[in-house]
Amino acid sequence: MTAPAALYGLIIASICGFAFHFIRGGGLSRLLLYLATAWLSFFTGHFVGEWLNWRLARFGPLNLFPAVLAAIIGMLLASFLAGPEKGKPSGRAG
Repeated sequence: MTAPAALYGLIIASICGFAFHFIRGGGLSRLLLYLATAWLSFFTGHFVGEWLNWRLARFGPLNLFPAVLAAIIGMLLASFLAGPEKGKPSGRAG
């Protein structure tokens, strides 16, 4: 993978992380969690797509479909595992 492709991948993964944070909400710690998860899972998805020889939605040397799919799955999993944010009401009437 070339340096420009890695930079482009970081930009795409960051956009995914920011969009997920915009939809799900949360504080700064959640934003950092979603960004780190998006970066890690995006490049993991890209490399798994290369390993499995998937050629769907390629942009230069990047496998965008498996990378974005892995980023979305990774952020959903991170959000689920992190649980509700502390100090935020859980939505139940008490």
